Amino acid sequence: MRLLLAALSIALLTCLAAPASAQEYGRPVAQVALQPLPETETPDIEVLLKAHWKAYYNSGGQFGFFRDQVRAGRIDLNEDGRAELFLLIDSPAWTSDKGQPLLVAQWAGKGWTPIGWSFGDSDGVFVTSGRVEGWATIETPTQWLRWNGASYQALDKPKN
Repeated sequence: MRLLLAALSIALLTCLAAPASAQEYGRPVAQVALQPLPETETPDIEVLLKAHWKAYYNSGGQFGFFRDQVRAGRIDLNEDGRAELFLLIDSPAWTSDKGQPLLVAQWAGKGWTPIGWSFGDSDGVFVTSGRVEGWATIETPTQWLRWNGASYQALDKPKN
């Protein structure tokens, strides 16, 4: 009997500690179209790139990258009528096992403010039907980004 109770306890704890299933994050409903930056001026995006990748943006060297290696997309994540910005560094030097750096930003009066960081690729970033406090969950090939009340928190997907 003790053995049975111990086995049931272990099974229950395993279920509670198991990683969340994809269903908890919703199903993909829209792909974020990450396209090369337009050839025209994009001063708002340039400011964001320079602020967060100052040592690398528009510089040479092993990890330097230029605007032709940046992909951008916009989609409204909280249904307020204003699209949030996605930036992906599409450079081989920045590719890791999880993908390439992905920044999610929200317009805040005079400029873009980061609200989430993750990894993705140019064809694998989706908004899902899952919502937290009105903010859509984001899915990348290796992570989910879920709203935590102030910003997006990246959660690794279980490896298959």
